[in-house]
Amino acid sequence: MLPQGDHNSLFVNEIPKWGEPYPNILNRQSVLECLTDYILQVNYRGYRPDPRKMLAVRQSDRTATLRNASAPIRQEVYYFIEGEIFPKEGTTRMKGGQSPSELAEELLVQHYERLYIWVAYDFTKGSPPGFRKPFDNPLIIKGSSCPNPGQVNRRQAPEGVNPRFFLPDPLTANIGDGGISPDVALDEIANFVTDLVKRDFRNALPEGDNPPIWDEPLIGVASATDPLFERFQDPEVVGPCHRFPEEWLPGARSVISVFLPFTGHISENYSRSQRYSAVEFSSGKWNGSKFLNVVRRALVRFAESHGASAVAPNIDPRYDSDGWLPFWSERHAALAAGLGTFGLHQNFISEKGAFGRLCSVVTTLNLKPTERHYTEVYGYCLYAFDGSCRACINRCPTGAITDARKIPGRCETHGNKEYLKDWNYGSCGHCSTWIPCSRGIPAKIRKTL
Repeated sequence: MLPQGDHNSLFVNEIPKWGEPYPNILNRQSVLECLTDYILQVNYRGYRPDPRKMLAVRQSDRTATLRNASAPIRQEVYYFIEGEIFPKEGTTRMKGGQSPSELAEELLVQHYERLYIWVAYDFTKGSPPGFRKPFDNPLIIKGSSCPNPGQVNRRQAPEGVNPRFFLPDPLTANIGDGGISPDVALDEIANFVTDLVKRDFRNALPEGDNPPIWDEPLIGVASATDPLFERFQDPEVVGPCHRFPEEWLPGARSVISVFLPFTGHISENYSRSQRYSAVEFSSGKWNGSKFLNVVRRALVRFAESHGASAVAPNIDPRYDSDGWLPFWSERHAALAAGLGTFGLHQNFISEKGAFGRLCSVVTTLNLKPTERHYTEVYGYCLYAFDGSCRACINRCPTGAITDARKIPGRCETHGNKEYLKDWNYGSCGHCSTWIPCSRGIPAKIRKTL
């Protein structure tokens, strides 16, 4: 399910191992000055917190400035002071005899580490190792009862499918909810994320007329004890590096997974014949990744507002990856959460297609798992279904996708990064555009569901 091969990447990881020097760390003094100025303003003639105010951080020097929320600017990230940096109401209210600078320093002592971790992950491209902070407890390694490290097909592939294409064993059924009364209804979570996508100014390209990047999301839930998480540790899946939900968060009960589909603005200038990706897509891929982190952090606050805890593994200081093998795979979490399956291109195919991205949180909220309407890892892939589709193979300009597998690393050799170097982007989207699964489950498969 995760292909093996060359683990080199064109993207350079700037994040140091936990405890090592960090040259590009968020400029602390600039944050202190911003908070001091903000606290001065909102405590003038009474206490009036300003929901418009945010910290804007430049990529070039990691310096923060204080601004009102507005259209995003290239190579910047943004954090609202009220409700995001400081979720608790009244945090920025000065106490008797306290100066703005004293309160700002007090708050920064408590929150600076968390802020610089946010900034580091928001400016990181690709999926490199994170801060690699050690876990508190020894890592748990289980794996499934029937691993298949040799990737030997245990059943016959459909006619038309290359016999060398690895067809994983069928998925286990969902764990029954046991008649649980969920702490929060799935609709409430979906409405929360949908409102964020529609209203937050950061869901926009920083170029042109600032069109939105993401459309309305899909939300799924997996039980934190679903046996699939054991299977994810098998060497032919992710591997023993993949951590269990309870390792990220003791007492974890659920995993919330979100699929965000790209809007039509991101693909409208991406023609079928062009070799390199459209600027709008490459911008949407990177700037959209920043917004995925906005969603992750918002879901953590959502869980906390309901008296629970939550962790977003992919922006946690303990996050790591072994080459292409992550400590937490968003695609596999989404597979467990009933959102969809893999494709030959190794993108994730949801009800809204493969043209989108994923994020997730692990939480102590007790939620009803989403039913999985599939039993195959490649259940929504037309090639794996009957061998009739080779669209992503034909779309790839580097030959990274074959009818047997995808070759990791090769897709980064097409020159896209060099072509878009003035924009400081580089992502390619050929294998998720102009194919039958771009915007939904292929019709031939949907008829069988």
